[in-house]
Amino acid sequence: MTVRILNYEPDCDVIPQAIIWRPLRYFTLTIRDGEDGLDKFKAASFAIGNDISFDLRVYRGHPELTVTLYLPEELGDEKRITEIIDIVIREMLVPITAIAWRRGQPFEIGAPLERPKGDRLHENEARVLVLKIAAQQPRQAASTEFLKKEVPKYIELSPQDRAPSKSRAREQVWQQIVGNVISHKNVRTGPFARGFAIKTSDGIAVTNRGMAYLNSIGFSPSSSSILEE
Repeated sequence: MTVRILNYEPDCDVIPQAIIWRPLRYFTLTIRDGEDGLDKFKAASFAIGNDISFDLRVYRGHPELTVTLYLPEELGDEKRITEIIDIVIREMLVPITAIAWRRGQPFEIGAPLERPKGDRLHENEARVLVLKIAAQQPRQAASTEFLKKEVPKYIELSPQDRAPSKSRAREQVWQQIVGNVISHKNVRTGPFARGFAIKTSDGIAVTNRGMAYLNSIGFSPSSSSILEE
């Protein structure tokens, strides 16, 4: 299924149904400012198919590197809510370890939100993240050095991420993982083998197919100059 960005706010009340330990910019570049009876917020609206619409929002005072999934209030069937949360997680490529809370789990208002144990950057997530970062740059290309500088803006690095790499001196584990995405050119599930990117002299460049892939998961980078495969 394709995740489509909606350029308008929902015309109904919405209810929080899940909290994801990733910032809003991780999911899309199409972010708007909003305000309701609670407070001001930043948000993005999406649709999947003809019967699923949802918001991703972050209100002032919420943990900076988290986002909350909102569904229409009229959606009262708990089984259907569970199904939709699962679909959103799958289609937006959200790591299961990034789910800090979802409907059906205990939640205490006012209690500090805890990051899920074991949530860290894995190579499969890094493969998509480097595409998102490179897609925003001139000619949709970025050096490995630039990617490593930008990754911490999109994911909170855990103690496991910051541990020293055992195979690369002077690097942390997460830096090695980002480097692996670029250097492991022949990995079947990697961006190069799938035609989403080409290797440059110092990094990566996103192709037409890669841009279409990012559009299909709702990231929708704006671009006027896209490299061919």
